[in-house]
Amino acid sequence: MEVGLGGVERKGKPMARSERWRRATIGCCAAVVAALLSAIPAGAEDVHLIRPGDTLSGIAAQYGAPVELLAQQNGIADPDVIYAGQQLVIPPSGGGTPAGDGPDTGFYTVQPGDTLWGIAARYGVSLNTLLAVNPIVDPNHIVVGQQIRVPGAVSASIPELLAQHAAGYGLDPALVQALAWQESGWQQQVVSPVGAVGVMQVTPETGSWVGDYLVGRPLDISGSVSDNILAGVAFLHWLIARSGSLELALASYNQGPGSVARYGVFPETQQFVANVLAIRDYIARNGVPPVAQ
Repeated sequence: MEVGLGGVERKGKPMARSERWRRATIGCCAAVVAALLSAIPAGAEDVHLIRPGDTLSGIAAQYGAPVELLAQQNGIADPDVIYAGQQLVIPPSGGGTPAGDGPDTGFYTVQPGDTLWGIAARYGVSLNTLLAVNPIVDPNHIVVGQQIRVPGAVSASIPELLAQHAAGYGLDPALVQALAWQESGWQQQVVSPVGAVGVMQVTPETGSWVGDYLVGRPLDISGSVSDNILAGVAFLHWLIARSGSLELALASYNQGPGSVARYGVFPETQQFVANVLAIRDYIARNGVPPVAQ
């Protein structure tokens, strides 16, 4: 009995030996694959069967894993070349390091045995992202003690990043920390109804302007905590220099400098400024922001 392309059985000549061998081989391989997959314990790596049209970047996005990590763990030399029918092992939780589990700094100090690829995998960012924000000529050669800037710094480092960028612009760290606390509670994932994002609640338009005119490079205010903070601090510094008044600068940060110039400071903006200054004083005394009971 012969099986046609449509899966309909047709009567006719006996099945050739080569055809019987091919089918037996396929059946054996399918049984082996099924056995291997069933042996994977719950919570271990997932296995993704590549289908026509799949790309490694698309699979990585589906599972929340860095492309380079998927390539490394599956022996893929060229991430742009994968084959339908190939099986990819997906690390647990996509292989990215949860924010609270990484080093608590926006800058990583290279340790003996480190590779740039390993650092990228540790923080759950792509190798290209690290290369884009670090002046590394040769990604295969990093030096022990070298500082690697990591976009999307972990939440535990936010107070340090706020203080670091404040110092870089000659601002009071407690003031910058207070402003960020009032704006977002130090949460990068916060997005306002008008589209302001991150720790410093920077709008995309402001972030783009600050990157072009104040910082001198593009800023990833959504994906990088450090860039988000840098944008807010640079903007605040510019507002203080422009207005000559801390209170007016804080009002402009919240309400917008154009709105303040046209309409004056709104009552709710005055309350915002008072809150920031009160939080600044609290942080200066206690080292931490006030926590609502």
